[in-house]
Amino acid sequence: MRYLGLAGVGCILLYAWSAHAQEPRVNPQAAILQAFQERIQEYMKLREAAAKGAPKQKNTDDAEAIRAAQDALASRIREARRSAKPGDIFTPEIARHLRGLLHPAVEGRRGAETKAAIEDVQPSAVPLKVNARYPDNQPRPLMPPNVLARLPRLPDALEYRIVKGHLILRDAEANLIVDYIPNAVPRR
Repeated sequence: MRYLGLAGVGCILLYAWSAHAQEPRVNPQAAILQAFQERIQEYMKLREAAAKGAPKQKNTDDAEAIRAAQDALASRIREARRSAKPGDIFTPEIARHLRGLLHPAVEGRRGAETKAAIEDVQPSAVPLKVNARYPDNQPRPLMPPNVLARLPRLPDALEYRIVKGHLILRDAEANLIVDYIPNAVPRR
């Protein structure tokens, strides 16, 4: 029992090596995207709970009614996310990855066209602040399809916007800035 012999030691080492070799390998980019999706789902659960007590948004042309419903939902989300800060959803690792996804869409000649399209309709003042209201009087620039195609899909309630080179994650129903990545797209 005390002496395994060379063959015994060899068998133990072979077993240990084969067990290690069978460990699943994780694609680092897939792990980052999975972490992003988990953070989005956490936000959506929080949002769903906040929406339970808020007045429902109705299909109307009444700007005051729309704003009142947005404000009520936004207020409940802010309360639930009292301690929210930049990077809660776009962690540094996720932000780095998303910048890398955006980079090819805005480089070269075609990238210059994309940047021009992004900067064509830019708001003059949007606060880069988590839980801030996206200003009603400011345009919401559309995302060029080639840029949007590079980013992970979002639930219908959320949208990406690029404002002055910053990538904003916006809750469309609450008109709320959920998180942002500063300088995600280099400006012209």
